[in-house]
Amino acid sequence: MARISAAIVIFLSLGVLSACTPEQTAKPETTAIRSMDITIESRGVAVPVTVVMPALAEGQRAPLVVMAHGHGGSRQEGGGYKLAAEAMAQRGIASIRMDFPGCGDSSESFTNNNLSNMLQDLHAARQYAVAQPEIDGERVGLLGYSMGGRLVVLLAEVYPSYKVMVAWTPALNNGAEREIIELGGTEKYQALRDLARDTGVAEYTTRWGTTLQLGYRWFTDLEQTMPLASLAHFKGPLLVLYGDQDDVVPPAVSEAAIAAASNSSEVVRHVVASANHGLGFYTNQPEIAAEVTATTADFFAARL
Repeated sequence: MARISAAIVIFLSLGVLSACTPEQTAKPETTAIRSMDITIESRGVAVPVTVVMPALAEGQRAPLVVMAHGHGGSRQEGGGYKLAAEAMAQRGIASIRMDFPGCGDSSESFTNNNLSNMLQDLHAARQYAVAQPEIDGERVGLLGYSMGGRLVVLLAEVYPSYKVMVAWTPALNNGAEREIIELGGTEKYQALRDLARDTGVAEYTTRWGTTLQLGYRWFTDLEQTMPLASLAHFKGPLLVLYGDQDDVVPPAVSEAAIAAASNSSEVVRHVVASANHGLGFYTNQPEIAAEVTATTADFFAARL
């Protein structure tokens, strides 16, 4: 199959009453910002998710951002996704984020961590969220970090109703180009791929010392996706944010994404000075983390 998008079938409060004087009109009841950890069903398994709802007046509905974490990360992303969700909620935007297979609070094996399953989980999260009466299902955006950036680009091609996209240092190399480099070259990549095909799992230790059990479909899904071509189909506003010191997904990859977004109504580049791939979340740089989250939340708030 030329592209995975053609092959994937996705199955898919506290009340605060304002005080008033006899001369004032009572204001509608509002709810406080709420963060809820729950599970939703996707692919017949329970997927851990966090839903963050902004303060809303009675009858008001919020736009939604669906968030996708990076390879081997979690829905917390070193605290960065929590900060981003809170920043969006402060601007009236709801969000939902999940742990992909084998990550965070997921009960699944990491061998189930592949693009096909993760795309299904993202779609299931959206479907759950937009079914809630407080969510405006016509105003939905996407946020992806690293491999999550690849995921949201692929998802938006399959489901073009997403209005706005933000990609943090997105891993958008076509096919498995980046993974071949990361795994030590073509021969080592092929050996791990063959091992996963023959035994069901290939163990790999990342540059950060995390050991991951890769399933065969992890390899084949990567090889069959062309995210730069997929990005050309996205028509809404796009923010590409990256650090100028990133050596995991180099700036040239983010710049290639910007060039590929030929049909987007607006493409905004935001380069974070002195930031590496961790964008301040994994490197204890709160000033960088604050810049990333505020820039992201402001972008969504102005366009969703």
